[in-house]
Amino acid sequence: MTSANPSHDDDHFDFGKVEKEAKSLVDYDERYWVENSAKIRAVEQRVGTYDEFREIVMAAHLKPLEKEDKISSMGTFTQVWNQSALRNTKKDGGSAEEDKLLTNKKDHSSLKIPQSGPAFVQCWKRDCKSLEQKKEFIFTVGPSKIRELFKTEISGGLLGEFIESFLYDFSESQTQKIVELLEALSTSQRFSLSLAFLSKKEKELLTSLYEKLSSVAKETGNLMERVTSLKTLYSL
Repeated sequence: MTSANPSHDDDHFDFGKVEKEAKSLVDYDERYWVENSAKIRAVEQRVGTYDEFREIVMAAHLKPLEKEDKISSMGTFTQVWNQSALRNTKKDGGSAEEDKLLTNKKDHSSLKIPQSGPAFVQCWKRDCKSLEQKKEFIFTVGPSKIRELFKTEISGGLLGEFIESFLYDFSESQTQKIVELLEALSTSQRFSLSLAFLSKKEKELLTSLYEKLSSVAKETGNLMERVTSLKTLYSL
């Protein structure tokens, strides 16, 4: 009786990893639309304060307890509201090679330009481990594509993350690119909502970024009019 030859692919194909990544994509997509619906609902309800609005959106994914759920059996837990802490949390099982995925331009340029907002967010969250990588990634995507991807809204608090990445290792040579990206982002249909959703720290970073752009524009004599218009667009 002859035995079946084992497939070498079975020895190397990590089904668990694929399943984990697929689940991550599904979970993100579900949360994206739940939070989006919460934003619209909060606006329609005309909530009294920004804090109320933020709480509605942040808690949108939470589900009420069922009758059979017992609080005493849940143990203790810590709710993390600090989004920057979540962004900096390293995924379990990440290899050194994955951490270095976007370290150099050769690796970075091999990434496909995302064709949708959710696809962009997945790459931004999963592959860009540092501000340097995030900045390089959004620069590579470019203002035209950014305008297209976020035509309707800038989801998930990304505006604040974009601003933070623009400030990282800021240089005069990047001024025009940053201005173009800021202009592209401001064309989003719900841009005012994203702007209102910035935290106090993110607003301070935005002010700092504007001051740097303005300083370069004054010194070089270029882009002054466009930089000045950003002050109005971003309510500075």
